[in-house]
Amino acid sequence: QIWRPITATFFFPVGPGTGFLYLVNLYFLYQYSSRLETGAFDGRPADYMFMLLFNWICIVLLMIPLIMSVLYVWAQLNRDMIVSFWFGTRFKACYLPWVILGFNYIIGGSYV
Repeated sequence: QIWRPITATFFFPVGPGTGFLYLVNLYFLYQYSSRLETGAFDGRPADYMFMLLFNWICIVLLMIPLIMSVLYVWAQLNRDMIVSFWFGTRFKACYLPWVILGFNYIIGGSYV
């Protein structure tokens, strides 16, 4: 059943309590994935695709860990960049994955 890993990637339990979290995670995936693609992996689309595929296989084939891995790679490549989070909170990019982890926990998602 080859289709199972592919459908697990796109599975996100959207409901009344998780709809906002889903939209926020889609935003993070788009924003930081495009920054990685045009920054660190500029001109090397095969390397970027390999990184995504490797992360996808290593993290149990689920969507949230894939988003967090893309965000983590971007944050480590841009450690000293100052990023802003909601309500104007500013901090170094190396702390962004931890802030997102706390944010997901507060919104109602899992910290796992």
